[in-house]
Amino acid sequence: MRKLLMIMLLCTPAFALAQNKAVDSLKNILTATKADTLKADLYYQIALELQRMDPVQSQEMIDQAMVIAQKLKYAKGLANVYAFMSVQYSNRGEFDSMRIASEKSIRIAEKNNLPLIVAKGHNGLGIYYWQTGNYSEAVKNHLAALAIREKLKDTLGICASLGNLSLVYFDNQNPKKSEQYALQSLALARKVNKTTMIVSCLQMLANVYGQGGQFDKALKMDAEALAICKEHNDTRGLSQVYSNMANCYTAMKQYDKALQYQQEVLKIDRFFNDKKQISDTYMNISGIYSEKKDYKTALDWMKKGLVLSQESKYKQGEKLGWGSLSNIYEQLGDYKNALQAHQKFQSISVEMINENSNKQIALMQTRFDTEKKEQKINLLNKENTIQRLSISKQQTTIAIIIGLLLVSVLVAGLVYNRNKLKQKALLQAEMLRHQDMMTKAVIDAEEHERKRIGADLHDGVGQLFSAVKMNLNGLFERISLEREEDKFLAENTLALVDESCKEVRVISHQMIPNMLLRSGIASDLKSFIEKIDADSLKIRLETTGFKDRLESNVETMLYRIIQETINNVIKHAQATQLDIILKRDAREITAVIKDNGVGFDTERAGTFEGIGLKNILTRIEYLRGTIEYDSAPGKGTTVTVNVPV
Repeated sequence: MRKLLMIMLLCTPAFALAQNKAVDSLKNILTATKADTLKADLYYQIALELQRMDPVQSQEMIDQAMVIAQKLKYAKGLANVYAFMSVQYSNRGEFDSMRIASEKSIRIAEKNNLPLIVAKGHNGLGIYYWQTGNYSEAVKNHLAALAIREKLKDTLGICASLGNLSLVYFDNQNPKKSEQYALQSLALARKVNKTTMIVSCLQMLANVYGQGGQFDKALKMDAEALAICKEHNDTRGLSQVYSNMANCYTAMKQYDKALQYQQEVLKIDRFFNDKKQISDTYMNISGIYSEKKDYKTALDWMKKGLVLSQESKYKQGEKLGWGSLSNIYEQLGDYKNALQAHQKFQSISVEMINENSNKQIALMQTRFDTEKKEQKINLLNKENTIQRLSISKQQTTIAIIIGLLLVSVLVAGLVYNRNKLKQKALLQAEMLRHQDMMTKAVIDAEEHERKRIGADLHDGVGQLFSAVKMNLNGLFERISLEREEDKFLAENTLALVDESCKEVRVISHQMIPNMLLRSGIASDLKSFIEKIDADSLKIRLETTGFKDRLESNVETMLYRIIQETINNVIKHAQATQLDIILKRDAREITAVIKDNGVGFDTERAGTFEGIGLKNILTRIEYLRGTIEYDSAPGKGTTVTVNVPV
């Protein structure tokens, strides 16, 4: 099937456009109508339909809508035109113009009580802030749009807002949240059969799965989106599909196929004159040549991409461009330019960092969820008021059956007591659930902070050490050291810097166990153990029953528990032998960690105040498991962990 698609791609014109039925129908209505305001609305609707197929005709239609709306001072028409222009500016990478158009749309819509168009304006601002790297403001505006659309039951608008939130969370390194919003958006898009939104959702999911290494799943999303785009002449959608497919093939090391798809993407990007997208495509092509070790060609493509990202003020692209350029120069041996490019990469990274960004995003998400709950509570209160009014009108009837109430009181008392016990049980369950949520939040926050610190060590300190090593190498090659002690000092200095680089890399990898996302806990533990000096501590690992992967949270927490226990043995036990048995059956997972070290008095275990032990207990509590220590001074230690499946 993939070969057939390639043949079709090569044998048909890249941009052969045919008007779809919706456009033809709207044009027929336009010809027949005499009302100018309706004409403005029709021109706007036709422009929307053509936006992803024919940008030239689409622009002509929206220009006509603008002329009529300005002439009649038609507020709804003007607000819609500015919202549409915001999208056009985004497609062309003109982000300052995009922000201005969105703000104009919001002002006009708010002044004339047009809430759905206010939502469109916030949607535009959300995309602007996402494109320019301000994720907290992006989330704020998309949530504002979503709140309006949910209140007015605007299904298509809700679908769009959920999809846009998925994009922001994906770029903000939160693939789980991104997948959640993309799946919600896709379900709504399928429900209303909106093909452009279905394509966008499928491409978002393909991005998430591709980044997670699930290439078959990503290409499956691409194949479905490709069929829809070809059926509906969705040229811009084709650009997204081909780009994702190219990225998957690059990751799968099928470079010729990846380059072929990227060239098709480039044709479409140039057709739409989309500087931001052209910049992305140039950089993606550069990345393929870097993978192929053709660094000179990679350099040419990366420079062209960087120029366009600077012209369109696409900060995320500019940051990635300088970082990639630094690596290319280093591979070519041009260390001076490599260092300068890396310094520019760091400078832009610092500009884009907002220490409170993630906190603000979480706060806005919580506020949005709280407002929704309050709306539900208000609705329930109104329903209760109606019920009370109905009861008051029935008092006459109740008086007739007053005798029965005596019996009812007795029954009601019994029911009340029973309900009271039920409510008490529900309250206890809710408190336990809340406690679990709080524990999970603390652990998630710790994992997030580990990732952030590990990334900072790797990308910040690690890169600086690499630059220092590179500069020292260059310096020692240019100067002559006559004395043996000077040479010895120089060699020692280089060795220390090299050792520091390795140490930072090891620490960053321990903070972020990337393999945990790919291999499963058994392989991950084996990889972790292989990094420990076998001359100091011999470790034997035995695992059974881990053919299938665990749920991701359980896997992460169990890995951290065993990792922390091993670290405690290395730091405190003075052991030479460590045996680890990890097994899984239908009921539970059991981990036994046994060393031949100095041991300790288990009766004093409760007095230990180490952060590591507290972290272990917190994770064990969250997993509803148990941990036991069997030890005595001079007799080694055995730690047994049991976690229910």
